[in-house]
Amino acid sequence: MDEKRKNQIKHDKLPSKDDLIVDYIKDQLEEKMQASAMDINLFCKDGTVHMYGMVDVLSEKKMAESIAKNIDGVRKIENKITIAMDSNITDTHMKKEITESFMTDRDADRIRGVGVHVEDGVANLVGSVHTLEDAHIAMKVASESRGIKDVVNNIKIDSLNIHDDAVINSKVTQALSTTDISYPDISHHVDHGRVVLSGHVNNRQEMELAKEIAMGIEGVRKVINRLKIRRD
Repeated sequence: MDEKRKNQIKHDKLPSKDDLIVDYIKDQLEEKMQASAMDINLFCKDGTVHMYGMVDVLSEKKMAESIAKNIDGVRKIENKITIAMDSNITDTHMKKEITESFMTDRDADRIRGVGVHVEDGVANLVGSVHTLEDAHIAMKVASESRGIKDVVNNIKIDSLNIHDDAVINSKVTQALSTTDISYPDISHHVDHGRVVLSGHVNNRQEMELAKEIAMGIEGVRKVINRLKIRRD
């Protein structure tokens, strides 16, 4: 899109905050998803964004929601986007496509222990990986296959219980301190392998990066992200 939307005064009325949120989201969808965003529609009421329409694969539905979440002022997302179905694509086809994607993905070495069963378009991931982040990589790869409506994570993490909470907490501290994130304003604690992040960061990108870093630590079974974006 060559020129961003400009929500101008219409009928002697200034655009509302919800109107601006919709425009910002549409701009970002078109910039980051291009043609994939053509059939995505949305409206916003009191900061709650309602998304509907159609996309080709589950990963596009998830990406659209992620883009919307990154817009200031968005309080909640109601994602009713549907996945295009092709009657010629069977569960067997989907399983084969996901299995091949696991083997050819750039992170194939990290997800080689993952298998998949598909029933009625729902991919059930089984097997084992080393970290929580690896499990999320496998889920993302599966969501990119045609016909998949949902991905269920039943992957076991084989690094669980090899470190106690104190060691995990120390590793999270070390990992966060080596990034450009505003680390001094982030607090975290670990309870039975569950990492809770709190405090403030500069933007949503830092928020997601902090979560991703924590997921990559051995022994982490879940990350609860309570970080807030700093308001100037």
